Amino acid sequence: MAGAKEKAIIQDANEASLQEFKAGLQRSIEQADAGLVKTFKTKEEFVNHLKNLE
Repeated sequence: MAGAKEKAIIQDANEASLQEFKAGLQRSIEQADAGLVKTFKTKEEFVNHLKNLE
């Protein structure tokens, strides 16, 4: 039954990763709602911003 134990460990790791992703997404939404992030109207505007980062 080592396979079942390994599967449970993988599922736990996947669940932890999913919860971490959800928490990060929620933080991002809250920051966007609070006006704390830069937004771009077009893909070109975003790409130009990335090119000018130093």
